[in-house]
Amino acid sequence: MKERGINNTFKKIIYESSEMVFLADDTYPYNIFYTNVAFEKGLGQFLDDKTLVGLGLDINSYIFNEELIITYQEKEYVFNLELPQENGSNYFLFYKGKEIKTKGMPSKRETQLFLKNWNDIIGIGQENFLTWVSESVENVLGYTQDEVTNVELCQFFHAEDLPKAQELWLEVKNGNEISRFIARMLHKNGNYIWIDWQINFIEGKFYIIGKDVSEEQLSKSHHEWKFELFKLGEKISKSGVWDISLPGNQVYWSEELYRIFEIDQPTVFTLEQNLLFFLPEFRPVIQKAMTELMAIGNGFDLKLKIKTQKGNEKWVRMLGKAFLKENEVVKVYGTFQDISDSFNLLNELSLFKEMFELSPETILILDLEGNIIFTNQEAKEKLDFSFKDNYSPNIFDFDTKFKEKSTWQEHVLHLTEKKSRIYQSRLANAIGGEYEVEVNCNLTEIQGKKYIISFARDISDRIVLENSLKESSDFLLHLTEQVPGALYQFVLDKEGEMTFSYLSPGIKDLLGVEGDEFSGMKHIGQAINKVHPEDIAQVLTSTVASARKLKPWACQFRVIENITGGFKWVLGAAKPELMENGDVVWYGYLTDISEQKRFENNLKNAREQAERASQIKSEFLSMISHELRTPLNAISGSVYSLLQDDHSQVQASALNTINFAVDNLIIMINDLLDYQKIEAGKLTLENNPMNLKNVVGQVMNGLEFHAKDSRNKLTLHMLEELNIDVKGDKVRLAQVLNNLITNALKFTNNGKVDVTLRLKESNAGKAKVYFEVKDTGVGIAKEHQDRIFDQFDQIQHSFSKKYGGTGLGLSITKKLLEQMDSQIKIESEVGIGSTFFFEIEFEKISKTIPAESKPADLTDDRFNKIKLLMAEDNDVNALVLGKIIKKWGINYERVHNGQEAVHAVSQGKYDCVLMDIQMPVMDGFEATKIIKTISNVPVIALSAAAKQDLLEKIEECGFTGYVSKPIDAAELLKKIKEVLA
Repeated sequence: MKERGINNTFKKIIYESSEMVFLADDTYPYNIFYTNVAFEKGLGQFLDDKTLVGLGLDINSYIFNEELIITYQEKEYVFNLELPQENGSNYFLFYKGKEIKTKGMPSKRETQLFLKNWNDIIGIGQENFLTWVSESVENVLGYTQDEVTNVELCQFFHAEDLPKAQELWLEVKNGNEISRFIARMLHKNGNYIWIDWQINFIEGKFYIIGKDVSEEQLSKSHHEWKFELFKLGEKISKSGVWDISLPGNQVYWSEELYRIFEIDQPTVFTLEQNLLFFLPEFRPVIQKAMTELMAIGNGFDLKLKIKTQKGNEKWVRMLGKAFLKENEVVKVYGTFQDISDSFNLLNELSLFKEMFELSPETILILDLEGNIIFTNQEAKEKLDFSFKDNYSPNIFDFDTKFKEKSTWQEHVLHLTEKKSRIYQSRLANAIGGEYEVEVNCNLTEIQGKKYIISFARDISDRIVLENSLKESSDFLLHLTEQVPGALYQFVLDKEGEMTFSYLSPGIKDLLGVEGDEFSGMKHIGQAINKVHPEDIAQVLTSTVASARKLKPWACQFRVIENITGGFKWVLGAAKPELMENGDVVWYGYLTDISEQKRFENNLKNAREQAERASQIKSEFLSMISHELRTPLNAISGSVYSLLQDDHSQVQASALNTINFAVDNLIIMINDLLDYQKIEAGKLTLENNPMNLKNVVGQVMNGLEFHAKDSRNKLTLHMLEELNIDVKGDKVRLAQVLNNLITNALKFTNNGKVDVTLRLKESNAGKAKVYFEVKDTGVGIAKEHQDRIFDQFDQIQHSFSKKYGGTGLGLSITKKLLEQMDSQIKIESEVGIGSTFFFEIEFEKISKTIPAESKPADLTDDRFNKIKLLMAEDNDVNALVLGKIIKKWGINYERVHNGQEAVHAVSQGKYDCVLMDIQMPVMDGFEATKIIKTISNVPVIALSAAAKQDLLEKIEECGFTGYVSKPIDAAELLKKIKEVLA
């Protein structure tokens, strides 16, 4: 073995290995020259020809495989293969050989025999084609194996079954448990046969078994057809079947029986429940019949009345029979038929006869010769005749229309051609009386013989009524001629032609037309010519719109007066109606409203004057507020500058007093402006995020000096739970609190003012807060408490002199709270004090922690290098504002109007512009618009007007911020830092 390349060191290990190993030459017939013990005990003991050819191997088929399966004598063995070129030798190395154990599975031959003799189709495939199918496919479908493998399977399915098969196929492929379906498959002979398919998907392949179930399907279809015929018979005859199995009394109803009883969903009823469907008077009958049927087998045939589940009553015929076994009843059964139609038909015939006899009209049945052969009771009473043996009445004796026989002959001829006729006549009775009638005649044929049936209705009362209506019509016609204005009927036909079908005489005065012109006034154009040229389009378009939508028409327009050349105002109104022929007809009127129009014009002028007066008042208040704010701005700024300089305690007290006075003046100005806005309905509330605790805290801090000055103790009572973020108008809320607390401090001396806030209700999105301002001041008498909220009212004029103020604070507070959906209330006693309280519901928002920003340091070199441009026309304001800016160490330049500001920005570089709004030459709005087109420099608006009045225009012009006058130095510094950050 050494020369064959086997190293003796490994020979023993390989030889005794439990896995089969053998070597074969690399030349045909590939002799096996070495085997180990495991090979000899396994595959080798059956091998006579020890070559690869003897094993049945085509070695060239495995040159790319590392593993191969050898099948020999119906057993399979797996080996690893190493080629000569891989090990640098001249032999093939087969190693790690093992027999593939089948664990009781049949051999290949047995499997082939099984599949060959299996009657059902077995197949394997992937996607939508078979890769292998059993020979039985030829017995079932007539195709050979080659004809159905590797071809599209859809072509074999019946067109009606293919969509369902594809849907189930996809569901099974996706893991659905439904793996069986029945479909029609195309046989090679061109017919379709039913196949019951079972399918399973494993690792991308499908495995199917198909069984021919054509006979079963045919039998099923035949059974279903017979069942449908049975149901059809039930439905046509309105009959159902029932049975009761004994002794359990199990009740069965057919489908039609549920329909008779009007039960939508099949329900199992007990025998006792069945009896309840019969009307109470029939229950003893059916109960006795069912008892005898179930006890001794006596059958029955009954006509009964039932009440369905939906409450309808029906007549039914019920038959019952018994099935006996060994002389005992084991089942009872029968039919149930709805006979309401036939039963009702008999009742209807009796009803018709009764109606005919008792009809209030005179009914006569005649032959063609005019002989009366039948009458009803009314005819016998009205005409006062009877049938006797020697007397046969005829129509000529009673109907005055047929006194001449020729008239009767013409009447019969007309009925022969037209079959019916209506005429008016007079009927005379046997005693000489006559009455007016309207006769409706019909010619009918019964069993080959022709008869005339006449219905004569007494119209004596109608004739009287018609005469009365004629008189009423004459009255109405006279009324329409005398009524002011004009009544008309106007028609728009399908061709678009507009005409008057009626015009009352009042149109002559209204439109100024003469007699001849009025009589010929039919076309719309004649009336349109009278309309003022500017109103013609309105009249026509409104008329067309009314016609299209079939909505009432109303229009006011002018009519030219022929004599004076002036015009009068006319109101036209009408209601349209669509006729069966497609025409639209208006019924309407025209009336002179010139006086009304004159009154409206006077009212309009008065309203415009009132609006103008209101506008002048608003402009006056705005101007006054601006003019007052301008000096106040100078005072406030000067005080601020003085407070920044060195000063004594006495000077500080004086300066604070001035500040307090300025604040009071500003409050009074704001109250006047707010009052004006509220009166004009222009005051709107903002709805922005705010912290409730911060807002109240700011109000309290701002009033500390006022409290000390009035020698009062001001205390806030508010828990931490109200440290919440809500949505609201913090400015207006602060204004309300400021008004109430300021009033409390004003009317209290050496006392207490307590401000209390409580959280009354809270949920995920809302928070209701209770506000209270309580003082120990002078108090308010009960009879005056309703008046304190009236504008300009301070109960007594002495209060105004003693305490000051405009008397608007509480009125504005009340109206602001009403806009917040709240109501202010008061409890007060003279000499004890007053309590004002209210509740507001806020929308809660999530609390956010703003990022900390370090304010700019005033001593910072960068801040000292800031350069501002101040646009201010007022020298005093400019001087005061300049001092404030210099105190901050900021450099600035001043210009006197907007035009100079634009020029300065275009020529120099500034970090910020302070822009007054109201300036000569060019105002701040126009200047800012131009600046924003040439530079990105931030512009802060300065104005004595309220921000709400300017907000829209401020945003439109591109201002970066806003500070109101009188200038709050701290607020201005904060705004400058914000825009430069």
